[in-house]
Amino acid sequence: MTCACSPRQYSLIDHANALNNLFPVARQKNVSFVVGSSLNAGFISGSSRYNYGQNSWKIPAEHIVKRDKLRAIANQFGVDLRTAALQFSSAPDVAVSLVVGAHTEAQALANASSMMATVPPGFWEELKRQRLIEDNAPLPQFPA
Repeated sequence: MTCACSPRQYSLIDHANALNNLFPVARQKNVSFVVGSSLNAGFISGSSRYNYGQNSWKIPAEHIVKRDKLRAIANQFGVDLRTAALQFSSAPDVAVSLVVGAHTEAQALANASSMMATVPPGFWEELKRQRLIEDNAPLPQFPA
């Protein structure tokens, strides 16, 4: 098996291209990925930038609307959106690891804790029902 950094976005905000185009080819070629875009450079957890680069401060309106909808559903289910974002990005069978930034020890601990938290299945079902994530998006599977 070969491992590479994903050249496509795979986050709650932007995942359709990787899910429907990149991942099927990766499976055929026996390639797995390290996903480094789970929080969109902190955008999902509240940063005023979206991803990295020269235009990271020019956030498309549709991304802000989607984040607000995701946040509202997370609040409805008592879910930390950051936690859901990390778990979502780790769910595909071709994702072998995540790269998540941390500036402090507390942030590093929060990252680890997020991967052990339980997100209710109803949360994921609601995201699919509202078409905020693709119907074929793999969901986190944790033992009960």
